[in-house]
Amino acid sequence: MRIALAEKPAEPAAEAAPVSKFCQKHRGVMATEHCAVCQKPICPKCMELFGFFCSPLCKNKADLQGIEAPVYAGQKSQVEARFWRKTGLIFGSIVGLLVLFGGGWVWYAWFGSVPHPYFSVRFADDDRAYSGEAHLIGKDQIVFLHGGTLARYDLKTKKPVWSEELISKQQIADAVKAENDSMDQASAGGNHIHRSSQQTIEREVKIGLQRELQLRVAGQNIWVGKGDKLIHYDWNTGKVVREIALPEYGGELVESGDELLMLGAQSVTHVSLASGDSRIEQIGAKGATTLASNQGAGDSGGGGLFSTDGKPLDPAKVAAQAQNLKLAGRLALPALIGNASHEQQLEAALNDDPQHPRTKNAAASMVGQQSFQLIPGKDGFVQFSAKLLEERMVTRSAMKAAPKKSALDGDVNASKTGEIANELLNEMQRNAGGDTVTEDESRYQVTVHLPDSPGAPDWTGEVAGPPQLFPLKTVNVVAAGKTVIVLDKSNKKLWQATLTYSVPGGGIEMFGEKSNFGEGPCVEHGDTLYVFDQAVLSAFELTTGNARWRLPSVGVVGLFFDNKDMIYVNTTSGNPDDLKFARQIDIEKRTDDILMKVDPKTGKTLWSIKPGGFISYLSGKYIYTVQTDDPNPMDEEQMSDMAITKPPYFRIARIDPKNGRILWEHYQDRVPFDVRFHDNSIELVFKREVQVLKFLTF
Repeated sequence: MRIALAEKPAEPAAEAAPVSKFCQKHRGVMATEHCAVCQKPICPKCMELFGFFCSPLCKNKADLQGIEAPVYAGQKSQVEARFWRKTGLIFGSIVGLLVLFGGGWVWYAWFGSVPHPYFSVRFADDDRAYSGEAHLIGKDQIVFLHGGTLARYDLKTKKPVWSEELISKQQIADAVKAENDSMDQASAGGNHIHRSSQQTIEREVKIGLQRELQLRVAGQNIWVGKGDKLIHYDWNTGKVVREIALPEYGGELVESGDELLMLGAQSVTHVSLASGDSRIEQIGAKGATTLASNQGAGDSGGGGLFSTDGKPLDPAKVAAQAQNLKLAGRLALPALIGNASHEQQLEAALNDDPQHPRTKNAAASMVGQQSFQLIPGKDGFVQFSAKLLEERMVTRSAMKAAPKKSALDGDVNASKTGEIANELLNEMQRNAGGDTVTEDESRYQVTVHLPDSPGAPDWTGEVAGPPQLFPLKTVNVVAAGKTVIVLDKSNKKLWQATLTYSVPGGGIEMFGEKSNFGEGPCVEHGDTLYVFDQAVLSAFELTTGNARWRLPSVGVVGLFFDNKDMIYVNTTSGNPDDLKFARQIDIEKRTDDILMKVDPKTGKTLWSIKPGGFISYLSGKYIYTVQTDDPNPMDEEQMSDMAITKPPYFRIARIDPKNGRILWEHYQDRVPFDVRFHDNSIELVFKREVQVLKFLTF
């Protein structure tokens, strides 16, 4: 009998305790997770406070027992940490940007926006130059003439492409020998002459040879005028391509369209810039003189502070030199002037010495003589001739009466230095015959001929005072004394006006290239003719001559116009008494350079500043003024008096056209003899260096 023992079936596992679907702390909120320590259900609200723990107690247990739990991204501490990290990042970025912007602004304001040397070529001390110029070609090429050195440089590499010497040492030696021979012959004839040192003769010869050279650059065409030759140099090699013989020695080089013109008194040499072909145009009668011989009557030019040649003194030059003295020099000024006065008396006595007679030229009458001038205009040439009909020179007193009581009477101390110096200088002025001015009120017959308009008749008229002609865009203006006569381009007279004072006499200098200080004294702009005399700037309707406005201002030297037709006037702080007493010397009186912005419609002054120099360049937002002073520009032998003067200086200021504020100033303790501006580039030619300055702009 088998007995089978069946296994007892396994007992079912005990059921897990039921888990609530709702959070125990937040009734009605569904639980989504369990506590990582006690496994209690927790809802999102619990997790916002403690993450994957139900309470701080479980959180502490987990930290003690090393129980790891994931980080809940929605926990308040995590949300706040992310917020502050983001805030810190934003704030740090803003601060970083502000610091970067501030640093960039400081760098731009103090370094980037002010000019700094970008290119420089230095020369040896014995290779000094006294004339020359520099031309930027494109963005990376410069061609310059430094004394007798013609060169082209690459601005990127700062290296020369080529360099040529136009004045040889043999030329200088030959010229020095010729000068010495001339002085020997003069001495052998019994004449009393002052012999200069060999160093002085060599320097003056060098200056003369350098000043014969004229550089003109048009694109890749390089031309140099040299006496009776016009020379074309190759752009790539600097070698001579061709030489053109000129019918007259010297002359002015000007650009006109696609031609380069060499102007002589009786001829014009035309040179094609494209092909280099040339032709000579003969104009005018043989033997005619230039109009410049009649210019400058009544000119106030004269000697400086320590002049001893017995000639009248130039009050403006004397005042400028006195104000440039150091303190020691100003205190010693009366003694220095007394010494100069004594030397002047010795010079006068020497002139009267019968053993050393001086040649005196009697003034020959100019009545009936005719002068001739060929003047380049906007659309061709104008021939201008003047014939003296009646000579009438009017002399008037131009100084105040001498003081009844001398400044030397009574107590003499340092405070009276200026007063004593003025008295001594004015006494020297009177003794030299410089207390009067002579004004030319002669009658002239003037003729305007238009060679490029064969059908136009000549215009002939009579004027009083030295005549000048200003060829403008649509009219030609004849100015003489206080009169301006306006002709159209067919020589028909449009109108005539009388001014308050005489038009400044510019002579041939006004007829060449535009002055460094602006256009004038007759300027056509739009439908207006602007004319400035010695003390008034006037605006006339171009076609009728009706006066639109007049602006009193003594000493206007030039006008500039911006792209909105606003007028920028270079003038001075002078007053009408400066014209009345033009020969009076006052070393304590300072005449400042003034720059005014004027509304062309009303003549109202929008702003006026004393920039310390005249404006020399205006193009768009770029306005520059230049101020220089060089007590010894030609390196003459130093006198003991010169040691008390201040050193030379050169200053450029950039002006804000909106309000006249000075944006920056650039100083150097030397003076260039050529300054050219091209927006944010400045080319300077010094005696021993050619330099290019640049600055950043936006």
